[in-house]
Amino acid sequence: FIPMDDPTLISRQQLFARIVGGLGGRAAEEIIFGDSEVTTGAAGDLQQITGLAKQMVVTFGMSDIGPWSLMDAAQSGDVIMR
Repeated sequence: FIPMDDPTLISRQQLFARIVGGLGGRAAEEIIFGDSEVTTGAAGDLQQITGLAKQMVVTFGMSDIGPWSLMDAAQSGDVIMR
């Protein structure tokens, strides 16, 4: 077990804050340019956010289905969706 004051531990709230911050670029484009004129500028942010959200559910067990990891190491890291 790792002590709670370990700086490598990241809380669910901190992860959500990272997601919200990452969506800020796309939101700013929509406000400034309008929905019809958003650019591809936020593509990298969206990829990182998607990866983080997937990790939260699949790897860290931070979902409403319970505290389970959905990764199956025997299947090369595929998500178990059975």
